[in-house]
Amino acid sequence: MKKEQNFISWALVYCILFLPFGCGAGKVSKQKAQMIEVHRPVVVERTGQDDRPDWTTKQAFMERDGNLVYTGGIMGGADYALTLRLARSEATKNLLESIQIKARGEFSSVIHGQNRTENDLGRYVTDAVAWTVDNIKISGIRQSEIYYEKVLDPINHSFKYNAWVQVTISRSDYVKAKTDAAQKLLEKAIREKDAGARQKALELIEKLRQEA
Repeated sequence: MKKEQNFISWALVYCILFLPFGCGAGKVSKQKAQMIEVHRPVVVERTGQDDRPDWTTKQAFMERDGNLVYTGGIMGGADYALTLRLARSEATKNLLESIQIKARGEFSSVIHGQNRTENDLGRYVTDAVAWTVDNIKISGIRQSEIYYEKVLDPINHSFKYNAWVQVTISRSDYVKAKTDAAQKLLEKAIREKDAGARQKALELIEKLRQEA
């Protein structure tokens, strides 16, 4: 009986001493969660959709309906118009960098195999890639989608802007840009009386005509 009384006494002491701390910890945790929620940035304006569209969070490049589509995004901009411009610039940069890589690989696969030095090969490929990119810029990069958010920062009591832009070129425009570059490559080879480069330029033009 005495042992049971001692056990009950210790149990009461434990409850008195430690239970408030447990409750206090739970209260602090709840207050912390509330503080985080209060200071969370709030979207106060957006372009139509209830949520960010899927394309803003997916890969920067995709092919859709015969078009090459590139995405760029900027978060935390201080000005709406500037943020949109920066997002479009980012999308355009992604497009041009991708075209450079893509065109270099395609030109190299045709021009490679000539019995010539790597310096010669690199010179012709580099020229053809640069002409392709220039042709893409001239032919027109189209803006296809825009999404933006106006966000209130409760801590700084200021507005920030998030923006995403998609730009596209058609596959036919891309092929045409490469074909025009190949034609310039042919003209350069003829001027320089480079029979090997001339033959490869003709092969390249024929291959691109089949793609068109």
